[in-house]
Formats: sequence, structure tokens, C-alpha cells
Amino acid sequence: MGFPSPATDYTENRLSLDALCNTHGASVYYFKAATDSRREAIKKGALLIVNSALVPVDGSIIAAQVNGEFRLVRYRTSPLVHLEELDNPDRRIPLTEQEAHDESELCFGVITHVLNDVRIKAG
Repeated sequence: MGFPSPATDYTENRLSLDALCNTHGASVYYFKAATDSRREAIKKGALLIVNSALVPVDGSIIAAQVNGEFRLVRYRTSPLVHLEELDNPDRRIPLTEQEAHDESELCFGVITHVLNDVRIKAG
């Protein structure tokens, strides 16, 4: 039986993206951004972590089905529930009464994290 190492107070936990981004669970999906959104600092090809179990709150960026296609939009609740274009917040996407009362109808999931490649690409 020996003495405990004095260095045990200085050990560090390993960095884990799974732990930092909460990617555990069946409700977490990975998407790739199809376009840029400069205002939100989302680059084309960015990895988006989407959690379909979360309920959007005012200001959340969500993956929503708008006119039959998935799009990234901002969810707003004031003055009425509506969606906003990410790069043009003045452009509102009105919702039907059914969509406004049931977020699960239009919201696939809430974007929780965005991972961008920030290297300069020669092109």
C-alpha cells in the first residue's frame, strides 16, 4: 500500500465533443448546411447539430419544413408566432393557426451547435 500521487489533483479530463455538445440520444441528428448564413456565422458545409426533442423558444434557430423543403429559420413568438429568414429578419414567414399552436408540425429540431471549417479555401 503506497501513498497517493500528489499529481492526482492536477489531472485534466479529456475534451469530448459528445459531452460538450450533448450529442447522446436518439433525438440528435447531424446536418450539413447547404448555404451560407453570414448573419448567423453559418458557412456552407458547416456541421449542424440538431436536437428534435427540444421545444423551440423565442429566438431559436430551427430546422423547419417550409413549403415542402427543410430550411433553417429563426422561431419567433412576438407579436404572433412566426418564422424569420436568417439573413433577412424583416422577411417573416407567416404560419397557419395549426402550425402556430403545434411546433412539432413544422419544426424538425432545434439547432444547438454549429461547427464551421474556418480555414481559408483557395478557389
